[in-house]
Amino acid sequence: MDLRKRNRFGSRLRVLIETNAARDKAEVLLSSLLSAQQAVDRQQPQPFAGQIVSRRSMDQAISSTKRLIASLNQALEMAQDDLRDAELDLLDEIAED
Repeated sequence: MDLRKRNRFGSRLRVLIETNAARDKAEVLLSSLLSAQQAVDRQQPQPFAGQIVSRRSMDQAISSTKRLIASLNQALEMAQDDLRDAELDLLDEIAED
């Protein structure tokens, strides 16, 4: 079995694991942002201008985090497909040996 192919397989697996960890961290961040947003909503109203700026900033952070999670999920799907292909290639090589 070619060492380069084995290393490529390991690299793909590492990318999959790291991307999954990043997605998990982003989901924790999103949960924290949503909790913080609820806490702010329950507080006494702030002066009108400050409330708009704070709310807009929080909404933007939540939207950005949701987009990040969606992108990471898409990357995970692509990496898993690539990994399946690499696994099949590796199994074929092992069978040939």
